[in-house]
Amino acid sequence: MTSHMSKKQPTREKLLDITFEELYIHGYTATSVDTILKRAGIPKGSMYHHFKGKKELVLAMVEERLFPKMELFFDFEPKEGKSITDAIRGTFAAMAKNKPLITYGCPLYRLMVELSPVDEAFDKLLSSRVTLMQDNLALLLQKGIESGEFNDTLNAKEFASYILESTWGVLSLSPTLSSSKHFLRHSKFILETLSDYSN
Repeated sequence: MTSHMSKKQPTREKLLDITFEELYIHGYTATSVDTILKRAGIPKGSMYHHFKGKKELVLAMVEERLFPKMELFFDFEPKEGKSITDAIRGTFAAMAKNKPLITYGCPLYRLMVELSPVDEAFDKLLSSRVTLMQDNLALLLQKGIESGEFNDTLNAKEFASYILESTWGVLSLSPTLSSSKHFLRHSKFILETLSDYSN
């Protein structure tokens, strides 16, 4: 993953961008503060001016870089004149074209698997985002029921969880097994299952 940061980028912003990139590819444990500082060209003292240590740096990165990217990756909101099914199809198509996402998987899911079992602060923060994503998707599906796009046998909450959990599962395959074609096959199955609830 290539960084497109300006040399004049503020120290704090540069640290957050590089931390996101390093953790996305290598994970929390394998990413050292020294690696981040070396890439940033920043002395250690400058980092401690902004963050107490690695954990605080990563928590800030999660809030300011990871969560906004999740909103882009999992943007299921329908565009004007489009159905909810079209919105879901369009999001999956965009995800399939996102090479880092297909290659490395969902950064939220990866971090959650690594850190939630061992760190309460990370577990609370990451789990809250997962719950929010599930709730938002359930609300979207519920709107589809209310508008008559889907029948009321669709359990919006359960299907929202199914969409997210199965998508994270297929994205968590190793890079050698992962491909846009494989992801699109997965998304086609979800859309076909959703169509069983169409009116």
